[in-house]
Amino acid sequence: MPKIIWEGNRKNFGTAHKSPPLPGNAVKLRDADGFLSKARPYGIPPMLLCMLTVFLKAFLNRQPPIAPLFLIPAMLIGFLLALPLHELLHAVCYPKAATVWVGLCLRKFAAYAISYHPLTKRRFVVMSLAPAVSGVIPLVLFICTPVTMKPLLTVWIICAFMGLISPAPDYMDVVSVLKNVPPHALICDTQDGLYWYPPQNTGKAARFERESAQTNDI
Repeated sequence: MPKIIWEGNRKNFGTAHKSPPLPGNAVKLRDADGFLSKARPYGIPPMLLCMLTVFLKAFLNRQPPIAPLFLIPAMLIGFLLALPLHELLHAVCYPKAATVWVGLCLRKFAAYAISYHPLTKRRFVVMSLAPAVSGVIPLVLFICTPVTMKPLLTVWIICAFMGLISPAPDYMDVVSVLKNVPPHALICDTQDGLYWYPPQNTGKAARFERESAQTNDI
C-alpha cells in the first residue's frame, strides 16, 4: 500500500504539493488543463451500455425497473460514494514507495488523487482503470436484482452510471498511453501534465533502447 494522505475539503481543486523535476528526455502526453473537456467522448460508450442495460431489463420484465421518486436520493448516494471511492481506487494502485494526496473540492463537485511517483506502463493502465470497478459492480447488481425492488435498482443504476462514466479522462489517458508509450517506459503525472520517459536504471534503459529500436524497424 502507498502512503495515502487525506487532505479533506479544499477550496481549490488539487493538492498544493509540487511535483519534482523530470528527466530532460521526458515526453509530454497531455497538458494538465483542458483535458477534461476532451475526454467527454470517452464517456459515451459506458453511458450507452448503462442505457442499454436499463432498456433490456425493462423489455424482458415488461415494466420499468427504475422508480422516479428515488432518482434524487440515488444521485446523492451515488455522488457521496462515487467521488471518494473513485479516487481511493486510484490511490491503492500505486506502489508502496509512493505518496498519494487525496481530497475533495465540494464547491466544484470534484475529488482528486494525485501522486508524482512514476509508474510502469502496466501499472499505470491498472491504476487508471481501477475506478471502473465502482461502476461494473453496481451494473452487475442491477442486472441480478429482481425488478420488483425498484428503489434498490434505481440506486444500483445511478451508481453504475457514475462509476463507469466518471473515469472518462482515465480512459482517454489509457488510450494515449497504449498508443504512444513504448514498453518499459515510466509514466509520471506532474502539475504541468502527464509525461513518459525512459527508465533511469542502466539495465532497464538498455532493454528499453533495444525494444524501441525493434519497434522502429517494424
